[in-house]
Amino acid sequence: MTWIINLKFKEMGNAYDKLHRWLFPIDEYERDVVPISSYHYYSPSPFQKVMLDYLTWNGIDKKGNVTSKRVYPTLAEIQENRTALRECGFANGEYIQKLIVSEFLEMKVNIPDLNPVMFANFYEEQYHNIKLARFATLEAQKSNKITEEYYGVTRDFLIEIQGYLETLDLRTRIECKFTDTENWNNRFRVEEFITSFAKLAINCDSLGKFSINYFINPHLKELVGESLGDAVEKYFDELDNCEMKDFVKMIPLERRYDRYFEELLRFTKIYPNYKAVITEKKSS
Repeated sequence: MTWIINLKFKEMGNAYDKLHRWLFPIDEYERDVVPISSYHYYSPSPFQKVMLDYLTWNGIDKKGNVTSKRVYPTLAEIQENRTALRECGFANGEYIQKLIVSEFLEMKVNIPDLNPVMFANFYEEQYHNIKLARFATLEAQKSNKITEEYYGVTRDFLIEIQGYLETLDLRTRIECKFTDTENWNNRFRVEEFITSFAKLAINCDSLGKFSINYFINPHLKELVGESLGDAVEKYFDELDNCEMKDFVKMIPLERRYDRYFEELLRFTKIYPNYKAVITEKKSS
């Protein structure tokens, strides 16, 4: 017998398209009288526990009703919450608590039957650290804007270098965004840009702060030549010492670069968030 439950909700963008995957199994002939299993039959992951705690403490009951009655946790519950936070990679819950309550209330407007368990199941797959950026300090938000600009300029520089190269392999770039819909099991990485001779990524930590990391293929000059190789090395040396030097870091790649690039090319044929693009060759 097929077990289903239907929810009526308005479209809230691509982020909510997969909500049905998390709906609870109830006999279709008994769905009007059989209650949805609650916490007694539910074993949440650490991140789901964090979300359920914050919703409960902010007056949202198990049925999803929004009340003005705040629940004050015991010391033991606070300690359990902090342990779960650390397991999820959060230093503290200052921003994540605000985000979870805000996101639940926003989704509740469009899905009246939404309850905390349903939300926690769905939102864990959709969560990304970039969602915390709007709660960061004004200083951090200003820094984030500058970091994004440096990432964009560096990406454009690498594309320009590709334009001078002859072979398609050297002019192939791979781009991946981790924030469009699902988090793709990477809540930290925002965007990635990879060529056969250098890779670049922008990230967001659990406090909503952006950073850039990069790596240059050790065989850079063999691939692009001395002149272009010198230009690439000089550019990244300057990036390491610019005003954003505290937010830029070279991260070693612990495998052969060519095999890494080949693997990502295969990803472009399997995973929709990985895109392969051929940079147009500059005219002589």
